Amino acid sequence: MSAKGAWLGNTAWPSNKSCGQFAKDVFRLAGAKTDKEKALAFFTWFTRCMMRGRNLMIPDGCGGYSRSYDTLTNMMSWGFGECSYWGWVATACLVEAGMKARRVSVENQGHTYYEVWYKGDDGIEQWHAFDPFIGWYVLNENGEVASIEQMAKNPNLIQNPYPGHPEPLGHHPERSGMGHRSALRDQLIIDQPMRGGENQWDLANGMQVTHKFFPEAADRALFTKSAAPGETTDDRYPDGSHCDIAEISGFGFRQQAANIPYWKNYMWPTRESWHLNEGRPVRWNGAGALHWKPLLYGADVACDVRNAKFENGRLTVRGPRTFTEVWYHFKLPYLASWLYIDYDVVGSGNDYWGLSISGDNRRSWWQPAMQTHAPHWGIIQIGQADWKAGRSSICGLKEFWLRIDMASHNPNPTLAVQNLQIGVGFAHNMYIQPRLVPGENKLWLEAAELAAGSKLQAEWIYQVNEQEKRACVGLSKAGRAEEAVQIDVDCPSKVLMTGIRLSCSG
Repeated sequence: MSAKGAWLGNTAWPSNKSCGQFAKDVFRLAGAKTDKEKALAFFTWFTRCMMRGRNLMIPDGCGGYSRSYDTLTNMMSWGFGECSYWGWVATACLVEAGMKARRVSVENQGHTYYEVWYKGDDGIEQWHAFDPFIGWYVLNENGEVASIEQMAKNPNLIQNPYPGHPEPLGHHPERSGMGHRSALRDQLIIDQPMRGGENQWDLANGMQVTHKFFPEAADRALFTKSAAPGETTDDRYPDGSHCDIAEISGFGFRQQAANIPYWKNYMWPTRESWHLNEGRPVRWNGAGALHWKPLLYGADVACDVRNAKFENGRLTVRGPRTFTEVWYHFKLPYLASWLYIDYDVVGSGNDYWGLSISGDNRRSWWQPAMQTHAPHWGIIQIGQADWKAGRSSICGLKEFWLRIDMASHNPNPTLAVQNLQIGVGFAHNMYIQPRLVPGENKLWLEAAELAAGSKLQAEWIYQVNEQEKRACVGLSKAGRAEEAVQIDVDCPSKVLMTGIRLSCSG
């Protein structure tokens, strides 16, 4: 029993299945037809859904962590990064959606923009520059979005911008980015590789995934970095990474008025640091978890079974003096932030059991710390604390394998794992999840493969006027199913999303 290539969405919100699909949905939702309309619509939605923050670090396959330049991961799984990330992701979205776009770094101060090629209302085909990190663009003398080259030739376009430009995202006067952004002398045009790719869930029988619309506990969160060499984390983000745009700017006025109704329910205070937001509420990353009790579903849900017996939800050895080994495979579209294992093992003297984790398809593995390898019950938690201490951790992994190994020398073995409950936490950008909005919401669920007898269900959990409601879409065979939900409110903030669940059963 399993589901492969599973994903869900809401046609009233841009898809988070791929970078290109996100941009195409933005064009559709905005009713954009011309390239100019598409470019402006994308800038608006990109600002709404992406977040500011520090550098995202992921396992690099060399025993450490390095900056992520995977556009799909940066946008969907976390939604953070400095200007180069934003330009990188925006360019990928637009190119994958059929637009002509490029990433440009300003030579004399290293700031990154992206540019889109289109014909303006003035009839001129040219590049048009958008600053996704600072969050604005400026107009040229014709009232069109200026190119970097035009800004370099006429710094006054930035210092005294023409009416019609958006307010910059600068949440604080000292961070508005207005001053030094005008010192444009030259530009570096970056030939950016397009990696493409799509998100999907591959779920075994009994797996349940919940995307939660609130931040993860600080001591379990997956941190980002912009630390000095030798440091393991960035103390400027002690609560885990989050955006730094408050609703009221450092100038005292309300900023992001068009976006605040979409952010309002998902802004929480941070500790004051670097005088960036004075501890005021800002947007956070979302939390999520996959939960599973694999022993209830026998050998069918394991990826490798050797000398093991499954009986009535219990795992036992086949006999004395034989090594028993069972492997489970976990694959996520998001970055794992913690692993929780609750187990209960019974047996007798000289019985052995253990757990191991592999991040490279069992070519290597490591054992988490356990109180003993004799039969016992207990809990294992692996995550941020291990990562910060330089120990092996699943933090940042999208795929890993979990092994149970057992052995008994007793003539009539009683060794058995009689409970195994697994939780895998992950971080996600909640502002690009398929939330519900006022009006008609066409919810969809799809699967490329769905085993005979399996059922796939998606559930949106939300509140209107403090009353909890649920909307469901189900699949019993491969393909796509849709359900329409009408939300009769007049403002996005009146719809409180609390979770989106996806489960596979048989």
